[in-house]
Amino acid sequence: MTVNPRPSREEYFNNPASFETKMGLWIYKSGTHPFFTEKVGPRSVGFYSIHFVASGKVRFRWDGSSVSLSEGDLFCLFPGSVYTYVKDCEQPSTTITWTAFMGELMPSILKHVDLCPERPYRQNAFGDDTLAIIKEIQRLIRQPQLDHSLQLMSLGFQLIHSINSNRHQSPSSAASDWLESIPGYMQLHCTENLSVEELAAWAGVHRSHFTRAFTRRYGISPSRYMQQLIMEKATRLLSAEGISITQTALSLGYSDLFTFSHAFTRYFGMTPSAFVKANRPSSTVRE
Repeated sequence: MTVNPRPSREEYFNNPASFETKMGLWIYKSGTHPFFTEKVGPRSVGFYSIHFVASGKVRFRWDGSSVSLSEGDLFCLFPGSVYTYVKDCEQPSTTITWTAFMGELMPSILKHVDLCPERPYRQNAFGDDTLAIIKEIQRLIRQPQLDHSLQLMSLGFQLIHSINSNRHQSPSSAASDWLESIPGYMQLHCTENLSVEELAAWAGVHRSHFTRAFTRRYGISPSRYMQQLIMEKATRLLSAEGISITQTALSLGYSDLFTFSHAFTRYFGMTPSAFVKANRPSSTVRE
């Protein structure tokens, strides 16, 4: 009688295109270890490796701390940390699969899914969709003769996105979060004619609460703050060589030159033409 050997540890290394390594995040390698039994470590790595417990239990130790992780849990190896992991149960089907990344954006991206060197593990953090993504990553890496660069980049982001952030926030911390992030959002989208209602919807709060909380924090109403951002951008554009007043108006989201000129004049007490003459004295004013 022929006995089929148990599948052994498999690991595949990616050969990235040059542009991949400049994107801030790229897949370094991926692997799977079914019927995992032996102890790994102590060791340290120079990349970011997310290990997913697909079945069984694993005891993960890092920098003097330890935790027992089960199916659906994960842990991450961070550069510089000293770690060890070992099977932590009697059942024979303990399986670990992993994908390792490199890139300068990895610390902030991992923090977005609640992974950091101080707490490099997550419980109940992934499901079958995550394992399917890893399987596809490994399938593509096993075909080094073909260029899968764009697919692998996309799959890398999908893999991290598939991790359930599972954040539990108190009302006060949630309020703090949107109040901290909304100015950046407004700066990015100030030329898109967003209403206060749309800004409140993005923050996930009622319009009246949004207005009160924003005004209390920043000392200016949301609509006035948005107008300030637009007019600051207008002055930068009007001060630049080669940009007409009409081009400025359209790039700021105004439907026509007249509407922009009226708003600019009301805000600064001078017309756009007068501003251009004062700030670009050697240039001819172009409407």
